[in-house]
Amino acid sequence: MRALFLVTLAIFSLASCQQHHSYKNFNEKMSYKKLEQVDLTHLIVDRMTLEEKIYQSLIIGFDGTVMTPELTDLTHHQLGGVILFKRNIQSADQVMTLNHAIYSSQQEIPLFIGVDQEGGRVNRLPAELGNTESAFYLSSLGDQNIVYQRGRWIGDTLKALHFNLDFSTVLDIRTNPANTVIGDRSFGTTPDQVTTMAGAFNRGIMDAGIVTSGKHFPGHGDTFADSHQSLPINTYDMDRLKNVELKPFNALKDELDMIMVSHIQMQQLDNAPSSLSKAVVTDLLRKDIGYNGVIITDDMAMGAITSHYNQIDAVKQAFKAGNTMVLIGSDTGNIPYLVKQIEQEVASSQLSEKKLNENVEKILRLKSKYGIL
Repeated sequence: MRALFLVTLAIFSLASCQQHHSYKNFNEKMSYKKLEQVDLTHLIVDRMTLEEKIYQSLIIGFDGTVMTPELTDLTHHQLGGVILFKRNIQSADQVMTLNHAIYSSQQEIPLFIGVDQEGGRVNRLPAELGNTESAFYLSSLGDQNIVYQRGRWIGDTLKALHFNLDFSTVLDIRTNPANTVIGDRSFGTTPDQVTTMAGAFNRGIMDAGIVTSGKHFPGHGDTFADSHQSLPINTYDMDRLKNVELKPFNALKDELDMIMVSHIQMQQLDNAPSSLSKAVVTDLLRKDIGYNGVIITDDMAMGAITSHYNQIDAVKQAFKAGNTMVLIGSDTGNIPYLVKQIEQEVASSQLSEKKLNENVEKILRLKSKYGIL
């Protein structure tokens, strides 16, 4: 019904001579079968306010295990999505109720409801539901079908809990045994092994109808620092990066609907963290690799960012770097003020509204692809 509402709204906007913004007057008599074959996202974006487009470009975390008044208020501005952590999850029944409340919130564009569910030690599922083995262990079995089935189990489980997005697929290569940040979260020690096994895992989750995200671009496998605490640095030259770290992202770029950019500093390209670097996000990922999907930052509340930037400046820089969406997992009480600051960046031409429109169209197309919209 919401999908019909939105596409009908978009068509209605063509015929409407009204200049004011309205979601209230619409006609539900049109054929959904005909409408679903037409990409009308640009018409929906044309009817959104600047504030709504900025909100749609954010995924945020929140505290508590129930829908809060603060979160409800944010959803009324067309928030792009939420991410749940262990702090939000007590039991299967509780998280199903919470996610249903989030999805049923008053906003016209339904939210991404995301989670980090990799399996192994990165497990957000309620204890009663169990877990899968680590990526490294699964890959060591040498059977793509087993890896696919574990991904499918995760996807089916998340679907039953009313999630629609999983920041799931680690494409980092375990080339540094001393790197405990990634470690057994990686699918292997070579680019080919990671590409093959991570690809199978990713397809399993996607086949359950869950949006996935490849991470942590441009590669977190051979670093020492933990970006949750401080800024990791990669000093390898571009030949090494292209032949090792970047290979899984390049090979799977057409299968990944979303890629998460890490906070690693790539010294050969830029002094800024990758998530805030135009050289990494736009020049390397978007142009050189040719990735056309949604690009999202890693959590902007991580130490690699908060130790060097205030939240507003970091989010501004993330959008300027070319990210489609920004993820803020905690410290989200300031979101309305942050959005106003981004609006001012657009008004002063520091950020392109045309680019923002293109970003929101990408987001809406992805939501439509998975039946969220």
